Amino acid sequence: MNTYTIHCLNSIDWTVCEAQAITQCRWSPNPAPAATVQGLYLDGKALVFRIVSSAPPCRAENTEPDSAVWEDSCLECFFSFDGINYVNLESNANSALRASYGPDRHDRAFLKDMAIPMPQAEAKLLDNGWEMIFTIPVGTVEAIWGLSPKSGDSFSANFYSCGDMTPAPHYASWNTVETENPDFHRPEYFGKIIIK
Repeated sequence: MNTYTIHCLNSIDWTVCEAQAITQCRWSPNPAPAATVQGLYLDGKALVFRIVSSAPPCRAENTEPDSAVWEDSCLECFFSFDGINYVNLESNANSALRASYGPDRHDRAFLKDMAIPMPQAEAKLLDNGWEMIFTIPVGTVEAIWGLSPKSGDSFSANFYSCGDMTPAPHYASWNTVETENPDFHRPEYFGKIIIK
């Protein structure tokens, strides 16, 4: 299992945040673009994760929240504070965020229907690729799991790059998912995030 220690900071500074590679391509019919994830904890405010893909998005058709963004060039952040139920955040280059909660891929509720603080997804094109910044308010974690993250806490997560309907479909993960077919909705294969 991969382990990643993120820093508790007062402001966003990616220069002090280690980048971890999203390289596990167990099911990919095509090579996935190189991608990395960085994370930090804005003390008392939010968890923030930045995923950078080395290739520009080659498909961005979905524009509505909670649409089928995994069909496009897509970057994703899944996390859990109890190891059972998890939040999935998925977004394409249009910042069309799909956000839901539940124990598996079938039994899920959209966060927008739960009357809780909503995570945000912000996509940005870069000179050599694109990035996605997922901001998860502390209030989201409090509303779902009844706790406020703090230094010394840990939780589980996985990060993904995919594109089901792109010209070169691919599936890459940070922590290896040991399933026969592509399935990101497997919290038993999440890695460990430690807040320092």
